Amino acid sequence: MPNQRRGGVLRPLLKGTKWAAKQLLANVTRDFDFRHQSAEGILDMTARRYMLDYGNFARLYADGQEWHGRSGRAIATLPPDAGALPTPLWLLDLLSGLTDAIDVDTEHVRGVRCRHLAAKADLSLAANATFGAVAVPACARFDDLLALPVDVWVDESHIRRIRFSSHQRIDQRTETLDLWDLGMRLDDLNWTRLPTFRSPDAVSARALIAP
Repeated sequence: MPNQRRGGVLRPLLKGTKWAAKQLLANVTRDFDFRHQSAEGILDMTARRYMLDYGNFARLYADGQEWHGRSGRAIATLPPDAGALPTPLWLLDLLSGLTDAIDVDTEHVRGVRCRHLAAKADLSLAANATFGAVAVPACARFDDLLALPVDVWVDESHIRRIRFSSHQRIDQRTETLDLWDLGMRLDDLNWTRLPTFRSPDAVSARALIAP
């Protein structure tokens, strides 16, 4: 029989793993409407900012504003979206609202042995525990936001993968966030330009994040 954990037991575990990785490398994938998007970049949980490169297109979020455009472009040449929500962070935000979880299996994520947990999250709890706004997925009913399904993979110390799947008729998608190089230094990163982690001319940028 699967081992079920209620929020009182589970949240302390995930709270510790969540904040142990304040700066990290991430891969974000999103499948929706027969389309697939995949980006690689940096999440900075301390400052709630990120930079993600999709190839020739990139996004950078900082100080409540997001810039997007051709990878490598200076953000001074782009109009900011002051109303943007930090959507790549919302999967991590969602973990603050976990109410219960069931052990599914033991799996490997990027070569690391992890526990796979199938959980439910209350978005109202997550919003109350998060500094700043939390993105909201499209749902048919308000009650759906109080028990969102989320899968989490954790090793002994850290979160390694988070996945949310929506099968709503109005919003069919799967979002996955893979995390690695947790606790990395960000001193040498240039937050005045869109990143080029995946772009053809990304050799110099990748050198900044090499182990």
